[in-house]
Amino acid sequence: MLVILTALTILVLPTTLQNVTAPTPLTLSFKFVPNLNDTQSGSIINGDIVTFTANATGGTGPYSFTWNFGDGSTPVTSLTNSTQHRFNLTNDTPEVFTVTCTVTDSTPQAISVNRAVTVQDWPVNRLGWRIFWNITNTDGINIWNVTYHNNIVIRDARLAAVQVLYSFGCSTTNAFYDEPGFLAMMGVKNAGNIVYQNSTASPNPYFEITSPYQVGGYDYDETFRFYQNGRWEIDMMIGRGGCAIDHIYEPHWRIDLALGEDSNNYMSQYTPQGKWQDQVWEGNYTDNGYRDQAHNASEWRWADNGRYYYITPTIIRADTDLPPLASDVILARNHPSEIELSHDFTHVESPAEFGNGELAFRRDIVLWFVPKILDHGPSAVNGVKDITLTFNPWGTWP
Repeated sequence: MLVILTALTILVLPTTLQNVTAPTPLTLSFKFVPNLNDTQSGSIINGDIVTFTANATGGTGPYSFTWNFGDGSTPVTSLTNSTQHRFNLTNDTPEVFTVTCTVTDSTPQAISVNRAVTVQDWPVNRLGWRIFWNITNTDGINIWNVTYHNNIVIRDARLAAVQVLYSFGCSTTNAFYDEPGFLAMMGVKNAGNIVYQNSTASPNPYFEITSPYQVGGYDYDETFRFYQNGRWEIDMMIGRGGCAIDHIYEPHWRIDLALGEDSNNYMSQYTPQGKWQDQVWEGNYTDNGYRDQAHNASEWRWADNGRYYYITPTIIRADTDLPPLASDVILARNHPSEIELSHDFTHVESPAEFGNGELAFRRDIVLWFVPKILDHGPSAVNGVKDITLTFNPWGTWP
């Protein structure tokens, strides 16, 4: 019997040893939203709630996760792999925080991973500018109550929509009124694609906020740019998109300047006679092609009590075999309800519909900038179109 038991023991032991495996090494990574990609942070704005999600593998579960956000707050430990945190800057400049996630398994063994998280200031303070911005329900980025050296300059500016006009065959009215919508723009923000950028270009450095203007089937990007000398501009880049037939891109920008106050503004246009003509009534003041070379080749100007913005349009087209189209500047009284229309696709829309014959001289006014670019569509040779409207300061500025 002793021999038999020993033999059985010898037979069983190898089978038992084959079922014993060492645990795999413990690994850890984590991501966060908003985030530009896995290596660079973007679009995290002061006061945002950021979602962090860890991915642990190996070791021996269950795991616990400890988060240290690098901003002096108390570390958080949880059995779940996701947590949220709100960063708050202590001054008006961007700040980089080192976020550390530590995972501990049941053995216990632990490992940690660090990632840098950049939190941008809001409101933005750059080059003498203080800029408030947000995402609206039907627009892309909206800037408001923008000051330059503590003087109110921009009460409100937004890209209300991009109307695309087709000659035939793409819709019932052959017109699309493209608006991104709040959820689409929040998707842009969470993907990290609302980006702050600085340029140190001499002699006039600038800061800009740039973002996709997210509309399905089209390729739009919008930018607000602010220069050290008080100049600022709106910019829109248009890639290929839409139906594969000739069409017109027609952005609708709504701009409300203050220049120190709201009630004493007026607009002028440069005439073929080489003079500035003040505009008294609401109306459509189409680009006549004449430029004031003494003031940055400007076509329009906005004025109030010795302060001026000389306004210059610049349009770069891709399909230069098609004719250029003149831009419109529509002068209107500033009524809060006159932001956008119904967009029911029963007619081609124009901000000119807001012109009701009201007196506009020395009143609270707004400008609608409506440039137009004729384009072959996505079947044509690749090319990017760019529209810029530049506001150059003149007069008694600080």
